[in-house]
Amino acid sequence: MSQPTSKLSSGAKALERVRKEIKPAFWLLAVFSIAINLLLLVPSVYMMQVYDRVLRSAVIETLIYITLMAAAAVAVYAALEAIRLRALARIGEWIEDTLFEPVFAAAMGAEQGLVKASGAGEGTPFNDLRTVRSFLSGPTLPSLCDTPWMPLFLICCAIIHPYLGLLGLVFSILIIALALVNDRMTRPAAEKVAQGHQEAQRVLAEAARNVDSVAAMGLSRPLADRASQANARSTALLGEATDRGTVMIGAGKFLRVVAQICTLALGAALSLEGHITPGGMIASSILLSRALAPLDQAIAAWRGLQQSRSAWGRITKLLEASRVLVEDPIALPAPAGKLTVEGVTLMTPGGERPILAGVSFGVAPGSSLALIGPSGSGKSTLCRVIVGSRAPNRGAVRLDGGDVMLWRDDQRRRYVGYLAQGTELFTGRVRDVIARFDAPDDAKVVEAAKLVGCHDLVLSLPQGYDTVLVNGGAMLSGGQRQRIALARAVYGDTRLVVLDEPNSALDGEGERALVGALAALKERGVTVVLVTHKPALAQLCDRVGVMTAGQLTRMGPPTEILRELVAPVPADVRTVPGGAR
Repeated sequence: MSQPTSKLSSGAKALERVRKEIKPAFWLLAVFSIAINLLLLVPSVYMMQVYDRVLRSAVIETLIYITLMAAAAVAVYAALEAIRLRALARIGEWIEDTLFEPVFAAAMGAEQGLVKASGAGEGTPFNDLRTVRSFLSGPTLPSLCDTPWMPLFLICCAIIHPYLGLLGLVFSILIIALALVNDRMTRPAAEKVAQGHQEAQRVLAEAARNVDSVAAMGLSRPLADRASQANARSTALLGEATDRGTVMIGAGKFLRVVAQICTLALGAALSLEGHITPGGMIASSILLSRALAPLDQAIAAWRGLQQSRSAWGRITKLLEASRVLVEDPIALPAPAGKLTVEGVTLMTPGGERPILAGVSFGVAPGSSLALIGPSGSGKSTLCRVIVGSRAPNRGAVRLDGGDVMLWRDDQRRRYVGYLAQGTELFTGRVRDVIARFDAPDDAKVVEAAKLVGCHDLVLSLPQGYDTVLVNGGAMLSGGQRQRIALARAVYGDTRLVVLDEPNSALDGEGERALVGALAALKERGVTVVLVTHKPALAQLCDRVGVMTAGQLTRMGPPTEILRELVAPVPADVRTVPGGAR
């Protein structure tokens, strides 16, 4: 049975909202940019008035008045620039705040298989959000906004005299060409530098996650060498890129200074011949300086713009590809725990082969099922599909007749318990972790802890149930983490509990507590699906299912299934050399 038709998620709607509401803000900022660049003409006009009017008339009052007017205009310019920068920063913050939760949900959907093509493989969605915000809030975007106004200043130079405008155009082309050459020469090296840093960080992160294996097998030195080599390669490339960049930066500064000198020289020559006034000579120099100022910054900012556009494109693809089966699912009645798996098929991400192929079975309310089979047979993946953390390509998993993908998150949190194979505890107080970060019911928290035999363990922690677990509970042993995770799985009104290798890290006492917990869950009428490699634990369940290559090949009573799987040992191999038995 196929899944219900999906609809656009709230993430896609949030994206549409951002697109709609951001347009008026950017139009307003465009108006601000117009005013800002017009006000930048004030210094040139002021100098022309000083040289051509005040110095000729020698009237001090005129100097005072035009100085006050120029100061007022510059104050307005400064205020508009501050407002523009503040507005861009607020826009970046608003976009990040608006899209953070939808991006988080979409990223989780990508992990579940609800997003078929997120386009987020080049970076995490949260880094992409931060890239967009940093670009909007940084100094680079204003320089890009000011660059289109460069022709205005060149036109003003040409109005003073065409030769001055032509000279400004020539130097503008030279500086743009130099900046483009600089970008082309340094970009490949910069990309390789980033790759080298990522490689070094990846090695360090892997070493940190596997610190015990690193220490036990003496892998610290070779891993450090790998990280050091990757970092050294990136550092060498960075030095090469920096050397090239400094040459180009020096050449750019040289061109700008030469441009001002040539403008003054040409202006002086034109002034001597009576074609322009001395004020025009000074004004043209200021105008050309202003025209060339944003060019280098704009070229440097272009790479940031490209990175921001790429990041925004990945966010857009992620949110537009996100789907939810139902936008606001109805709250269903409390389930009795009837589990039905209907022809579930799940393909690998590339769709090359099935991880699960047409798995079907049912578990009655209050019954238990043990899944056994070799590693890689699909047991853990089937558990993920059962609890709704993976969406099947075909088929459905139903809890009391309702597709688990349609259950509301608050109801999942209340009625479904899950212990993953790799035990991971979130940061927080023990009581909050067990209560799944809902408002903790102290009595139910203690009850769940006692049920799995970890109450005394929790009391032995520094602050008992108020002890804060950090770094996934790194302060605890693997068995202690697993027992607290078991308490989380059975907390509250849970009606379906899925346990993937729940005794993988338990000692003898922990296994006895687990056996007692399974018996208590059965008395409560809780449905249990259990993955195990231990026949003794499988025998405690009502039925046993055998997984082979993504298929459920057999299912039946434990005694029958386990007897079939345990082949008798031939007589000729029961005695090993030396007479030992």
